This record gives sequence, C-alpha cells and structure tokens, in this order.
Amino acid sequence: MFGAQNRRNACPGLSRMVMARDGAIARIKLPLGRISSAAALALADVAEQFGANAVEISIRANMQLRGIAPENWHKAVTALYDASLGAHDPAADDIRNVMVSPTAGIDRGQLRDVTPLARQLLAMLEATPDFHALSPKFSFQIDGGEHCAMVSHPGDIWLSATGDGRYAFGLASAPDGPALGFVAAENALPFIEALLHLFLARAQNGVTRMRQLFENLPPALFLRELAATLPFPLDPAKDWVRQSPEPFAHLGIRKQANGRFHIGVMPMLGRLGAAQLRALATIAMQANGGEIRLTPWQGVLLPDVPQDRCGDVARQLHALGLATEASAPQARLRSCTGMTGCASGLADTAADARALAPLLGADTATVHLTGCAKSCAAASPLAYTLLARARGRYDLFSQDGAGPSRFGRLLASDIPIELAARRIHTERQP
Repeated sequence: MFGAQNRRNACPGLSRMVMARDGAIARIKLPLGRISSAAALALADVAEQFGANAVEISIRANMQLRGIAPENWHKAVTALYDASLGAHDPAADDIRNVMVSPTAGIDRGQLRDVTPLARQLLAMLEATPDFHALSPKFSFQIDGGEHCAMVSHPGDIWLSATGDGRYAFGLASAPDGPALGFVAAENALPFIEALLHLFLARAQNGVTRMRQLFENLPPALFLRELAATLPFPLDPAKDWVRQSPEPFAHLGIRKQANGRFHIGVMPMLGRLGAAQLRALATIAMQANGGEIRLTPWQGVLLPDVPQDRCGDVARQLHALGLATEASAPQARLRSCTGMTGCASGLADTAADARALAPLLGADTATVHLTGCAKSCAAASPLAYTLLARARGRYDLFSQDGAGPSRFGRLLASDIPIELAARRIHTERQP
C-alpha cells in the first residue's frame, strides 16, 4: 500500500506516499482546508517523530509531511489516521480535493455560504466507489463570491455563486475566466454527480483530467451530452464575470459577517516547524475554541476571534514569526522545496528565497522561486517568477501578459539572487 508505483503516485496522498530526494512525502487532505487544534497537535507530534520536524501548507490548503523514512511509513500513517486526519474510507482519501475560500461562511462579501454544498460533495465523493478512480489531482472548487478568494487556480470542475440562486460553472479552468453555464443551486450536487459519471465514461486511454478530455472532445459537445441526461436545465452563461477578490484579504485582522474577526498570517514559505504548529494550536484553542483554517496562499487563518482578543492574538502570532502584513517579504514569497528535496530542482530555491526576502523591502509584489518549469508551488504565474537554471542562478520573468513563456516576459537570464532583487526593485519604480 505504501509507495506502490502506479499512475497515482504522481501526486502524494496520506497512505500512498511518494518518495523524494529527502524521503517520503505524505499529503494530508483536510476537508475544506480546516484542522482542529487537537489534530494539529497530533500532526506536530508525527512531524517531530517521523518526518522533518515541520509541516508544509500546500497551494490547495492542505498539509504535507516530508522526509519520512521508509521504516516509519506505517507508523506515521497509523498516527495520522488515529488523529482523524484521513478519510473514513482510505480508498477515498486521494479524491478529497474540494477547495473553498478560507473565509467561506464568514466572509462579509460572500454571495452564498458554500460550506454545506462543499461538505455534501466531499461526502458524495467518499460514498461513491466509482469516484475513487478519479486522479489524485482531479480537483473541485466551490466559490461563494467571497472577498477572500483564490480564483486563479485552474481545476477540473468549479462552481461560483451568482447571488440569484444559481451557480456559474466551468470545466478545466478557473473562476476568474469565462463560465460555461449556470445551474440552479438546488441542482448543484446532482449536476456534479452526473458530470463525474459522464467524465469517467468518456475518459479513455490515460485521460485523467478534464483538460485532457477536451483535447479531443469540445466542451460544448460534452455539455450537450450531459444536458441530455439531466432532469433539470443548464442555462447559458452569457457575459458572467466573477467579482474581483480583495487583494491580500487573507492577511491581517478583518471583520466577519457575524461581527467577529478573522486573523490571517503567513509563515515563511508556507512551512511551520513542529513547535510553531503546537503553539499555533494553543493560540487557536484560546482564541476561538480550536479552529484553524489554511489558505491557498500557504498561510493560516484563525476565524471567529472576539474583537477584544484580536490585538493579543495578533501579537502572539507575530511572536511565532508569522507575518500579518501584505508588505512583509514572507507574505509575498513562494517557493518549492528545491534541489535539497526534489530531484527535478536545479537550485536550492527555499534557501535562495530566504536570502531574497530581506532584499525585497516593503512592497506587495509577489515573487515565486521554482526549481524547474513544473512550477509545483504556484498553480498560476505570480507577479515575478525566478526559474532556476543552476545552483544560485535564475531566469527572471514578469507576469504582464507578454512573452512566449507562461511565466510572462523574460527580464533577465542566468542571474544570481542579488541581481534579481535589484531588477525587481527597478521594475517596481514608477
């Protein structure tokens, strides 16, 4: 079971670990990106005993452990399941890829509380054995129109609330792009169920994702076939556009729809040491009864903090080395593990990102360091991308819509970190 080499190993799971240069990786897929203080304490123990003494937050608001030695695989997985961090049915753990806003249900700008639908979807995925055959990378996003939202992550199926009792939906895309149609809110779950059955029926010859299916089958034909099986209508999307999220709404102290507050913070490069995670769990227990939400920016958000506790809680989080300001370098930096943990990495991106942080100064431009062109730490290009060429050397791109690369326009080639920082600073000048 552990580390079996098959097509699913391109993406790690909990009980199906993937080997990397620094040991095995176990990814814990958290329902709606949420974890209790009790589970976080258990996870910290597992990281300390069997892993690299740290946990990483993923860009889809999950957590992962690195550096697990083969002799510790079974012990680590058993401990994680004992802490209720796995699916009730282990066969369903891989497909629990349902992302919502970290402020779903509490966001002042939301058009709909999507947490009930997201939970129903998770339950359906786990309870339907046919859906366990979906790729571990097959992903869903249920968007409520929140101010705090990551809408540029491409996925297989997304729904976005419209405010008029419907959801806009799209396939093999993201909510910041055009929608393919509308479905009534009460029909959203059976719509997804029918869509998945049709996808599995049409997915042949190694097709595991919607984008692969659409390489040979136009989306319009797929939807036409789907609509013929549904007892309810799908409406054309026309000129629907998702309202723009508020930049950096995942950081700082912000008021919720219920009058309480959420506090968002960023660890350096989305990494929490075991001691940090324990302290965070304790702070959450005292602040809101023990709820921690993860963000797709690789950060942490504590919801439902009373107003009179916000200042103290923010100071405690700062003392852990967690940033609340968008101008803080660690709030704007993203990096993969690099060559120390990944055979594909051409540079030690994590170390280089830490070296870059003090050189950036106060700004809000986002910077991504990637050890190879796969760009595992960013689902879509950030303002600036540093693509590794060799140890300590990078190509620098600006994401401005120009240039042949998906990272944007090439600003400089084969440069060290110090020169990259100066070039970014120059680019940011008026």
